Amino acid sequence: MVVVGCLSHRMTGVEVVNLAQQALSETTAFHLILDIEIDTDLIKDSLSVEVWERPPDLFKLQVLSAQNPQLRRLAFTTDGTQSKSYSPHSNEMVVGPADLVKMPSVLESLVRARREWIQSADARAARVIARERQEGLVVYKIAIPRGRSGSAQFWIDARDWLVRRVTYEDDYLGSGTIHVRSVQALNELAESQFRLDPPDGVPVTEITMEDERPLTFEEAQMVAGFSLRQPTVLPPDTRFLVAYQIDQNIAMVYEGAHSFTLVQGPNIGAVPTSEAVVISLSAQQAMLVQDDKSGGLLLTWREDDLQFSIAGLLDQEELVRIAESLQ
Repeated sequence: MVVVGCLSHRMTGVEVVNLAQQALSETTAFHLILDIEIDTDLIKDSLSVEVWERPPDLFKLQVLSAQNPQLRRLAFTTDGTQSKSYSPHSNEMVVGPADLVKMPSVLESLVRARREWIQSADARAARVIARERQEGLVVYKIAIPRGRSGSAQFWIDARDWLVRRVTYEDDYLGSGTIHVRSVQALNELAESQFRLDPPDGVPVTEITMEDERPLTFEEAQMVAGFSLRQPTVLPPDTRFLVAYQIDQNIAMVYEGAHSFTLVQGPNIGAVPTSEAVVISLSAQQAMLVQDDKSGGLLLTWREDDLQFSIAGLLDQEELVRIAESLQ
């Protein structure tokens, strides 16, 4: 995309973001290498990842390097319906519905940030901080608020109008930097690029649902052998998505800015008590542990014949608020 006269004057934040959004809408696929600095209450890491994207659904990631052994050499691919995740740490490949087989949510959010944060940005709130030259390119440094207390700064090149770097502050994602080491904007990426096969000898675990399809809340209530409870308090920009039946339990998936999964049923599973912290809810005690799958926290407790758990990229205060609002 060529925009005549863009370099002849200092552009506004609205103009730069509009051009970046236009460039994203006109690009069919991307191949990138990202260097990411993550610093949250639970995760602090420096990692490099290779990414293939063909929006809206095809996505593949390979972690090239990481300090955290659970992230090191992780590989993931999805077509929006089915996903595969390979973890050398557990020496296992997991295959199943995209709503259940996911990469750690902190990593997913940051890998997609340089595209999704720009696509969803309100251009009117963007402010130009600087116009400078980096690595042979003229770039605009743009500041854009994120939510009520977060913020992000984007370095957008004035040639292709692609994001080259992001720094951010966020209540849930903490702080960090996303550096686009290399990027190719492509007209096409073959589906074979998104293939992920297990290494020789690695077992494959297939996750299936008893009903083999997502359920509405009403459908989940019909198949559950108990009265389902729902939170009356949700984080901002978060809503119920789907439910699944897992043995005698029901998993309810909530999507949005602060996604989480609520599971309830007779026997969800044992909690590693050596790693758990005991906290108090309004009427009983609960166990709080780090949730390695999402990169967030998991809160679990039992009430009479039922066990409950809430897991996601939420802090302790938010987990307790949701738990105590169940009705």
